[in-house]
Amino acid sequence: MPLQPNLIERRFIERGAVPWPILDAMLPSFQIAAVTAAAELGVFGALAEGPLTTERLAARTSASPDGMEVLLNALDALGYVERSGESVRLTAAARRSVPLEEIGAFAPFLWDQLRLVTDTARAVREAPPRGIGDAEKIQSGAVGRGFQATMRWIASANVPEVVKHVDLPPSARRMLDVGGSHGLYSVALCAKYPSLHSTILDWAIGVEEARETMTAHPEVADRIDFTVTDFEKEELPGGYDVVFLGNIVHGLSPEENLALFEKISRATTPSGMVVILDQLAGAKGSHFTRSVAALIGLNLFIVRGGRSYRFEELQELLDKAGFSGVTRTALRRAPGTSIVTARKTS
Repeated sequence: MPLQPNLIERRFIERGAVPWPILDAMLPSFQIAAVTAAAELGVFGALAEGPLTTERLAARTSASPDGMEVLLNALDALGYVERSGESVRLTAAARRSVPLEEIGAFAPFLWDQLRLVTDTARAVREAPPRGIGDAEKIQSGAVGRGFQATMRWIASANVPEVVKHVDLPPSARRMLDVGGSHGLYSVALCAKYPSLHSTILDWAIGVEEARETMTAHPEVADRIDFTVTDFEKEELPGGYDVVFLGNIVHGLSPEENLALFEKISRATTPSGMVVILDQLAGAKGSHFTRSVAALIGLNLFIVRGGRSYRFEELQELLDKAGFSGVTRTALRRAPGTSIVTARKTS
């Protein structure tokens, strides 16, 4: 979890007495290394079953006892594990979090992201329209599967709060989940609205992920179907009452978002509605909330040439595409993330 200096340490940092720029430049990569390696080795999964000694944990994960000791020291400092004598266990906070062992599934994507951010200076200097990432790389292979696992992991923590704040009109019968991937939002919204049918639209790898989700949710699976389409290159299917965009607009330029909103306008019924879930710029609240939003915006710029948009920018783009009544609801569990809704202008 994020490092948390105490009051005295914060005062030294604020006065510049502690070399915090060096800490910012060095420590995050070490944190990524510790948490991701622990997941890849199976440390979190092993400890989820109960406390173990360092030697037993090393044996369970095919790691050297010396290496495991060093890794556990780092995980202890970061708040993931705690020790009692020779016993090591997950902390209460780690146990309450989303399943940490799943981090191992998206490790290839994380390592690829880390490789890209080492070239941040070039991205800032040249500002290539599509960033310095390779969009095709996340559509297949280990990196693609890691990306899908990452999106599922992020969504799993937010689904309950998102669905709570999404109010669809009673007449809504058909929803298009653009880039729906794991399908968790479609599942939850169909459960909330028994008359709703959803179509998950994504790359082939995303649809494959969504099909796996349906096996665990037979209660709504018959109301969810799939279509393999690249929404940036092709027109959207039509006749939908609602279009859901979960973490989509941040990866597109203003011109691309306008084109997408215009496609949505053509794809929706006269009283159609669009629901946008995304990280917005200019987030209000604590320093932590603002920092998370700003850093996500930087990452989006580097990797995809995208960015976090201000609410007013989305409002203007939606207005140009024929939508009005734009509203915003900030999420509490996901700093900087909001739900933006708009209805088709009659």
